[in-house]
Amino acid sequence: MRNIIFLSLLQLLAIDNSLSSSPSSAFVESFAPLQQFKRNNLKRQIEKAAADNNESLVISLVDELSQLKESNFIPTKGLLGYNGEDPSNAPLNGRWKLLYTNARDAEAPARTKKNPEKVFGDEVAGGIQVKTGQRIDAATGECINFINLMGEKRPFDQLEITIQMTPLSDTRVRLDFLRGRALNEKALPFLRDFRFSFPPPALNDLIARLGGKDPNVEPQTYFDVLYLDKDFRAHRTGEGKYFVQRRDYE
Repeated sequence: MRNIIFLSLLQLLAIDNSLSSSPSSAFVESFAPLQQFKRNNLKRQIEKAAADNNESLVISLVDELSQLKESNFIPTKGLLGYNGEDPSNAPLNGRWKLLYTNARDAEAPARTKKNPEKVFGDEVAGGIQVKTGQRIDAATGECINFINLMGEKRPFDQLEITIQMTPLSDTRVRLDFLRGRALNEKALPFLRDFRFSFPPPALNDLIARLGGKDPNVEPQTYFDVLYLDKDFRAHRTGEGKYFVQRRDYE
């Protein structure tokens, strides 16, 4: 009998999307296992929608998932010691693999083949494998975004962009682009390990102020964490672009 009741509750939680507005929603969602069941279900749906490159569905599901975050949700804790948390315990710390983004420039260097039928008008050439992700060091606040390519026709081997992350609130992170590095063993000797720098953060602050914005609240580049647990993450940038990532254990 207890199993039947439990399964019925699971069906209500997983199937009835209007449950949150029903009088009994508070009762059902007060059960932590049921909450976690719904989170896991949404994460699976997001991964499938991401694989299908279904932008509207990904965004809708991420927004729904963001409503199920923990009550003590402070994803920036530990980043540079924010909220008094040791950086080693920072939930953002570590390696992350990109599952989806609707930001055109995120993987643009890897898309060298024109294809007007694709979302961005281009695509990765056939035979090339792409891995995009990031490594976050919460102690220093440095994040390295990277694109690794494999395959004979790859335009480069690896591209790294180092970014300084600064927590502005419990959920908002400022981003200051510091430097870049492009590795390409097929290039001319002086271009095989090419390094470059970005303009200083002060310039971005000036641009923000000229636009009537306070860079300590709304800098030129930032993101808001919408959802974060030990192995899944979603955020939205100041430009309204979505990123979905999974913890990289490889």
